Amino acid sequence: MEQLHVYLRGERVGTLMSDKGRLFFEYEPAYLQSPGATALAYTMPLREQPYAGGEVVSFFSNLLPDESVRVKLAQYLGISHSNVFALLKRIGEDCAGAVAVIAPEREMQAHAEAEYRSLAEDEAHEVLLALPERPLNVGARDFHTSGAGAQDKLVACVQDGQIVLPLNGTPSTHIIKPGIDRFPESAFNEYYCMRLAERCGLDVAACEILRIKDVPYYVTTRYDRAIESGKWVRLHQEDFCQLLGYEPGVKYESEGGPRLLQCFQLLREMELPAVDVIEFLRRIIFIFLIGNGDAHAKNFSVIYREGVARLAPAYDLLSTVVYPNLPAKLAMKIEGRSHFDWISRVKFLRMGSKAGLSERLVHTEIDKMLKRLNKKLDSFTQTVSAEAPSPVYAEIQSGIRHRMQQLERV
Repeated sequence: MEQLHVYLRGERVGTLMSDKGRLFFEYEPAYLQSPGATALAYTMPLREQPYAGGEVVSFFSNLLPDESVRVKLAQYLGISHSNVFALLKRIGEDCAGAVAVIAPEREMQAHAEAEYRSLAEDEAHEVLLALPERPLNVGARDFHTSGAGAQDKLVACVQDGQIVLPLNGTPSTHIIKPGIDRFPESAFNEYYCMRLAERCGLDVAACEILRIKDVPYYVTTRYDRAIESGKWVRLHQEDFCQLLGYEPGVKYESEGGPRLLQCFQLLREMELPAVDVIEFLRRIIFIFLIGNGDAHAKNFSVIYREGVARLAPAYDLLSTVVYPNLPAKLAMKIEGRSHFDWISRVKFLRMGSKAGLSERLVHTEIDKMLKRLNKKLDSFTQTVSAEAPSPVYAEIQSGIRHRMQQLERV
């Protein structure tokens, strides 16, 4: 039986095992006895008996890239895209949250002092251009970093405008996304939507536009990293697919994935504070207004600080309706409706009622968001256009104005 050692916040918590392709996870006896022991996953509470069910696959599979990126990654490595164990063995030393999955023979290297390698602009340019063929810069020496999602990206560090590779399990701090050929101006699209979300009072990850050889890249700072005593450390997190036990292949509601009401119920079951439930509602309102049809369950997470679960900052916010080759539908329905043109304030009120939210609260949050946008949208667009010009802003803004009208009081 093959084994990989699983670490949480730098401490070994258990072992991931593969027996003829079937995955098992078992907590370390010593970890179970430690006073500060916390569960690796919400679906796998601390216990002596090993886990062998779908909760093992869903948690660990969600640490890996999705869809076509995973397929390309597996092809490059010469392994099956469905072999979660083999993929983690190659790229699992720096995963989302505080998780590291390390092959026993690499344990000493992966626990050495923080190690970095700076990329000159020419090399950074080559690495980024090669992402479609070499996802996550796989194959680079001593670079074993994973990243979830279905978009080509480089998970690394950015220091003073320079890309730096964290080696041998050193925590990465930034996610760098090139533009998507099929979706023009996608880097600026996400930059605009994320900055606008912040301006509207939402809790979001920091972001910027980075230019390498005059090519723009969208860069976001990882919210699951923090500096402690002068060193970067990992903060544990789980996305909603992990928390609800869904594999990434069914992250969309239309494919049998999580629904909004399940997400609201999850927040209550995990006893997150009321401010986080309201923050989640605000994000759903904002996601509708910007026309984001890709806000599936993997784009929401919970982060743990000192054992306390809180809603993680927002990320992956962009307007998909500006691209005619994508369906103008929400990834998670609002009161049974997914098409943007069918969503109204009444739909939000009914959804909120089923989620245990008062009509007054939903009315108030919609009104607050509309008021903020009416006050700030035009000046914000002008500011962002001066900082990082793009023709996509006007189109996003026009769509927001249209959907704002749909949410006016009836």
